[in-house]
Amino acid sequence: MAEVIVVGGGVIGSSIAYHLALAGVRVVLLEKRTIAAAASGASAGGVRQQGRDPRELPLAIRACERWATLEEELAADIHYRRGGHLSLIEREEDRPNLLAAIERQRAAGLNIALVEGVELRELAPAVSPHLLAGSYTPDDGHADPALTTRAFAAAAARAGAEIRIGITVHGLAVEGGRVVGVLTDDGPLGADLTILAAGAWSKTLAAGAGVDLPLAPMGLQMLLTAPSPPCLDQVVGCVGRQISFKQLPAGNFLIGGGWPGDWSLDDSRGTPRVASVWGSALTAAAIVPISSTVGLADAWVGIEARAADDVPILGPVRGLDGLVVAAGFSGHGFQLSPAIGQVIAELIVEGAPSIPLDALNLDRFDGVDPEEQVAPFAG
Repeated sequence: MAEVIVVGGGVIGSSIAYHLALAGVRVVLLEKRTIAAAASGASAGGVRQQGRDPRELPLAIRACERWATLEEELAADIHYRRGGHLSLIEREEDRPNLLAAIERQRAAGLNIALVEGVELRELAPAVSPHLLAGSYTPDDGHADPALTTRAFAAAAARAGAEIRIGITVHGLAVEGGRVVGVLTDDGPLGADLTILAAGAWSKTLAAGAGVDLPLAPMGLQMLLTAPSPPCLDQVVGCVGRQISFKQLPAGNFLIGGGWPGDWSLDDSRGTPRVASVWGSALTAAAIVPISSTVGLADAWVGIEARAADDVPILGPVRGLDGLVVAAGFSGHGFQLSPAIGQVIAELIVEGAPSIPLDALNLDRFDGVDPEEQVAPFAG
C-alpha cells in the first residue's frame, strides 16, 4: 500500500511525485499511456509569469525562481531558454491597457517593462514593423514540455517513487466518506492519500466519487514549421490576436495561441482543423513575417482541462478526506509545474504550503450554478 497515489503522468503529476519522493513519501504514479502522452506532450512549452491571474501569480513567480536551476536539479537537458516574453500591441488604442497592465504586474512583483520604438526593434527584429510596443518580462522563456515531464518522472523514480505506466484508473475507491485509493484494470490499489492530476480526465474520475469538478475538455492546436535561421529569442504574443510564437533551439517555429481542434477523451491527442491551421499560420505571418517563408512540418491538438474561471483547482476536497485535486490548468500549467509540485508536497508533508492555496481551492465555486460554471470553449 502506498502512502500517496498520483493519478496522471503529465508534468503536474510527475512534478508532484518528484517532490513527494524527495520528502521521503512512498508515492506511486499511475499513467494510462506513457509519460507526457496527453497535454504535457502537446503543450506550447511557455515559461511565462506575464499575464497571470492574480490568484496564481505567486505560484508563477515561485516557479520562475525554480526554472533558473531546474535542468541542474533534474539532471536533464529540457531545452530551457530564458529569452523573455513579449506581449505586443498593434493598435494605439490598446496602449492605455498595456501601460495599466505593466504597472499592475510590476506592483505585484514582476520584472516587467514597456518596450517600443528602437528598443523593440533591437530586442526582437523579427517581429513586424507595424507593431507599436509591448510589455517585456526578461525572466520568462520556454522549454520542451515532453522532455521536462519525462525529466520530472525520471527524477521521481531516482528519488524512490514507483512509476507505473500502462495502468488505467477507472475510478476512486471510497469507503466511509474517504478516498482510500483507486480502482484500476490491474485491481484496486490502496493509499492514504490520492492526488487527482489527470488533466481532462479528472472530471470523470472525480464524478464517480460524487465530486463535481467545474472542468471542461478543450483541444488546442499547435503548429511546427521547418527550421529557420535563428532570429527570435522571446516568446511573442499580441493583444487581440490568437498567437503564442517562439523559435525552438533547432530553429523551428512553434505556433500556438488557442486555435481549436477536434478531440475525443478516448484518445490522448486530438485532430487539427484546416480552418485553424490556416488561421494560425496567417496570424503568425502577420506578427513574425519570416514564418511565412518556411514550410509547415507538423500540426497536432492537445487535450486539456479548462476550469470554469481559467484558473487551476488545487487542494483538498471539503467533505471527502483522502483526496487532493491538481487539475484545470486551462492551457497554462506548464510554467507552474515546479511550484505546484513543491506546494502540494508541502501541503501533504508539512500540513500547509509555503504559498497559500485558499483562492485556488474547489470551494471557490460554492454557490455557482453548475450550468454556468464552465463556458463552452470557442470553436
